[in-house]
Amino acid sequence: MFEQKIDVESLKKLQWKIMQNVAAGAIIPLMRIGDELGLFKILGECKPTTIKQFSKAADIDQRYCQEWLYAMSAAGFCSHNKTLTKFHLSPEQKAVFSNEDSPALMIGAYDVLSGNIHNIEKVKKAFKTGAGVPYGESHPCIFQGTARFFRPSYSSNLIQKWLPKLSKAVEILENGGRFADIGCGFGLSTMMIAEAFPDAKISGFDIHEPSIKSAKKYAVDAGLDQVISYKVSDAKSYTGEFELLAFFDCLHDMGDPLGAAKYAYNHLSKDGYIILIEPTASDDPSENLNTIGQMYYSFSTMGCVPTSKSQEIGLALGAQAGPKKLMDILLEAGFKDAKVVYKNATNMVIEAQK
Repeated sequence: MFEQKIDVESLKKLQWKIMQNVAAGAIIPLMRIGDELGLFKILGECKPTTIKQFSKAADIDQRYCQEWLYAMSAAGFCSHNKTLTKFHLSPEQKAVFSNEDSPALMIGAYDVLSGNIHNIEKVKKAFKTGAGVPYGESHPCIFQGTARFFRPSYSSNLIQKWLPKLSKAVEILENGGRFADIGCGFGLSTMMIAEAFPDAKISGFDIHEPSIKSAKKYAVDAGLDQVISYKVSDAKSYTGEFELLAFFDCLHDMGDPLGAAKYAYNHLSKDGYIILIEPTASDDPSENLNTIGQMYYSFSTMGCVPTSKSQEIGLALGAQAGPKKLMDILLEAGFKDAKVVYKNATNMVIEAQK
């Protein structure tokens, strides 16, 4: 059997890359435990504290507490003194792990990662059959994690950066225009728009009934239940006419994105606009082979593609579809002037006019 000569330095680099990924993967269950037991929140509220003091405050076993704190410290997710006798969260660590309202919060990513692990058997079967996995059959922490993972980015960008780049969007909303959020999930982005534009008429639609129930609850908690209308509906069955129709990080998940775009076209008022927010990607897959691309292709393999393939047509655009595919769909649906109006490292904003 012919064997190619191994480049030792390349081998070492690959092995080290794997070790880094293994270390990142190994901490996933610890992050979930820390989140669900409130350990990050409690640590964030404490002054530098000993293992004994923290275990008592968190009401957890001291030995497990020690190992968890050492793991967090090794990852750089927890701060400590030189002798490893006292631990605390820095302001930056609090912003990322313990402050639920922080625009830098990233703990929700571990909900999604955990959910993907729970879904392995279903997706593995789909690999062999070519079928899909319905979104509603995903592990529950996927739904929670998706909302928590996207919320910081939307909180920082939606009102301040994305909407002002869209033609007439701010003007339409300020003047009481009708806005629909298709695939609204837990309704967090919908509520941000309702809070920023109190005169606008806001609707949220999602195929997943438990998510709509959560959206309604959050709206009640925020005092917005009389402002926003939430209904269970897919992208080709909602009702109403709107000046603005938005698909926030969801068109690529749909089995029939062209059909969804055509349906949206028919439910927009004259000269209305469709808005897409999608993961940033290049039309050339080779240009997506980086850290962000690794994350999105992985999420897409476990979530976006199985969801799309479980639905009618099952086009499976994936989370790295690229702007050309997305804009071509809008143009084929009858829209005009499709264009990318904003882009950062993780998201791009696309609009088109009826």
